[in-house]
Amino acid sequence: MASKKSASTVSKKNCPKTLDDHIFFGLTLNDEQKEFRDAIWSNDYDIIFANAKAGTGKTLIAVATAKLLVEYGRFDKAHYIVSPVMNGINGYLPGSITDKEMPYYMPLCDALAKLGDFPEKIIDPKSGFWITPSSHVYLRGINLENSVIIIDEAQNFYTDELKKVLTRVCSTTKVIVIGHSGQIDLVKNKENSGFVKYIEHFRECPRCKICELTVNYRGWISQHADLLEL
Repeated sequence: MASKKSASTVSKKNCPKTLDDHIFFGLTLNDEQKEFRDAIWSNDYDIIFANAKAGTGKTLIAVATAKLLVEYGRFDKAHYIVSPVMNGINGYLPGSITDKEMPYYMPLCDALAKLGDFPEKIIDPKSGFWITPSSHVYLRGINLENSVIIIDEAQNFYTDELKKVLTRVCSTTKVIVIGHSGQIDLVKNKENSGFVKYIEHFRECPRCKICELTVNYRGWISQHADLLEL
C-alpha cells in the first residue's frame, strides 16, 4: 500500500456519499482495504470488525477514515481505545497516566504521521485535537457519544474488557474494532480473548460489517513469520 503526502483540504460542506473518487490522503488501497474503508464510511453500518493480519494497514485505514468522518462533520470527534495488556508482565511504568499508556498509542502516532497530522497533539487533552487516545481501564460509567470509536489490537481485550467498552457506546457513534486473532498477547487464558467471540456475537446483526485484511505489506519476513500458528 503506497502513500504520499497530500496538500488538499477538506470541505465540510460537500461530504461525499462514497470515497471512490476521494484522494484519501494519497493512499493506494487493494480491494479488501477499500471494502474496509467503505464500510466505515457507509451510513449502513454502526459497527465494523476487521480481523486483519499483520502489516495490512488496518490501523492506518481506520484512523484515516475516522479523520474524514470528523472533518466532514459527521461526528464530533474520535476515540482510540487500547488495552494495556503488557502491564501484566512488565509492571506499570512510572509517570502520569499518559506516560504509562503512551507505548500503546504508538500505532496511532504512526498512522497520524503517515497522514501528515500531528501525533504530539494527542498528549495534550486541552489541544482540542480530533482524536483522543485512552485505555479501557478508566471507561467505566462513561458515555461515548457523537464519536467514532476505534478499538485497536482488540484481540488483546478479555471478553469482559471488550464488553465494558462496547456497552459505553451510545447510538450516535460508529465503532471500528480491529485486531489479529492470530497474535493474542494476553498474559493468562488467551482463549478468553473477546475479539472473535464478539465478531460472532455481532455477525448476524444487519448494521454490522465484518471485514478481513489478508495482504501483509511489510515484506516476506513478516509475512512468513505470521504464518506460524501459536
